[in-house]
Amino acid sequence: MQSVKLDRHKEHQKYFLSDGTQVPGGSTISKIGDDAGALIHWAWKLGCEGKNYRDVSKEACDIGTLAHFYIECFLNNQVADLSDYTQEERDKALVCYHKFLEWWEGQDLEVVATEIQLVNEAFRYGGTIDLIAKRKNGDHVLMDFKTSKKISDSYWRQAAGYANLWNQNQEKVPLPVNEDVKNIKIGPFPICPPNARFFGTTGINQITSHAIVRIGKEEEGDFEVVWKDDLSKEWYVFLKQVDLYWAMKAAKPESKPRGRKKK
Repeated sequence: MQSVKLDRHKEHQKYFLSDGTQVPGGSTISKIGDDAGALIHWAWKLGCEGKNYRDVSKEACDIGTLAHFYIECFLNNQVADLSDYTQEERDKALVCYHKFLEWWEGQDLEVVATEIQLVNEAFRYGGTIDLIAKRKNGDHVLMDFKTSKKISDSYWRQAAGYANLWNQNQEKVPLPVNEDVKNIKIGPFPICPPNARFFGTTGINQITSHAIVRIGKEEEGDFEVVWKDDLSKEWYVFLKQVDLYWAMKAAKPESKPRGRKKK
């Protein structure tokens, strides 16, 4: 089997349109407007315990990244090379990975593609889909892996955005172009009209169901998979978040070049 190395210093994935414009990822979009109260309390609590929330957050991200990589290599019949990481980090990630393996062995799913990087030219956002799998009846399903303590609403909005990335990038499926969407050009950002509907589940290889695979990092057996077929409401909210992202970006004043002040 082929050995694949995970680079510890690999840059965060960036997404670009065909004209070279950089666009945000679906994960960034789906969190816009979320209440930060719980995050602030978490950081405060760690501070009371004498811990730096940045260090704790980084460690959690590393474990999640490793667990995702273990899973990706397994699904692609590859060997994970994690020589850039410590044994302690690898052991913690393996706990997550083994929980996934136990669940996967009971599923009757065929891997279609993993870690698919796509962009939506119409609404200007991108994303990396963890897994597209196929059921025996030919239905395609989208799975997003999360190493967290609970399933947040933003996860489903992200899944809705990712499903549309996949659906609209299928070569053999004609895109359902809405005339209102095609003709709208307001400012430097796209406006999504209320009647815009791109969340179809018809056509070749279209997504018919979605799953959040949540893998706990600490407690033994902390694992769950939740399925949803209809994410039309989440997709509608996601579109509004796309609008807000570009509107805020357009309203942000341009940064002035730094330099020494003239005396």
